[in-house]
Amino acid sequence: MALKTPRLILLIFLMTMAACGPVREVVTPEPEVVDPTVSRTVSAMAEKEAMFDFFSTRFSGNAKIDNDNYSVSGTIRIQKDSAIYISVSPILGIELARLLVTPDSVHFVNRMEGTYFEGDVEFLNSLLNTRMDFHMLQALLVGNDFSRFSAENFELSQEREKLLLKGRGSIQQNILLDPASYKIMENHLYDQQANISIRAAYNRHQDLDGQELPQELVLTLTEGNTRSELSVRYNRSSINQPQSITFSVPDRYTPINN
Repeated sequence: MALKTPRLILLIFLMTMAACGPVREVVTPEPEVVDPTVSRTVSAMAEKEAMFDFFSTRFSGNAKIDNDNYSVSGTIRIQKDSAIYISVSPILGIELARLLVTPDSVHFVNRMEGTYFEGDVEFLNSLLNTRMDFHMLQALLVGNDFSRFSAENFELSQEREKLLLKGRGSIQQNILLDPASYKIMENHLYDQQANISIRAAYNRHQDLDGQELPQELVLTLTEGNTRSELSVRYNRSSINQPQSITFSVPDRYTPINN
């Protein structure tokens, strides 16, 4: 089945926007309030995070949206903490959509419909009544935890022979870790009030110049009774080899926000 609209790139985008703010409070708790076993586990996880200045990969796989399946491919380029570029196309097809996200701006071109959006994150958040976080999207794409958060809200247990860091609160984060490598196998966010769930599963990792990054990624978004899933394999991945991140809008395109 051909992908009629660039909904895959919107799926990636909306997964990030579905999170309603920080999952764990940005604090520096007193050492005695944190379970030392949890603290050691979180520290080990942080030490195993993928470190890079630039990440690039091509991807291919399938998207399931509204019970329809689509074959997809594309490119992801990340300049760490600065820019995320995503281009999406059907397998061996022309580009359908292009997305550029920075910490405070969003640029999106829908080539199928001849439309585009350019604006700041706050405008888009107010338009869609959501909260978008550039750093959350970056972490989900490369298999890292969200930075600059404390371990205070976590409890540690075992599940499926893996380590489970289980969060508490109205927005809950559960992280499933490989006990041998401390790499994230699953990162699950659940907003109880909005009844929105985002799950990132990393079924396989690859070594890139001594850094472990995902080779297979499954992103699942559940909102009420609606479920969308993106399952892709990263191909021809590289780190610290900068590539062009360009974005332009044809003159004939119509702005989405007008």
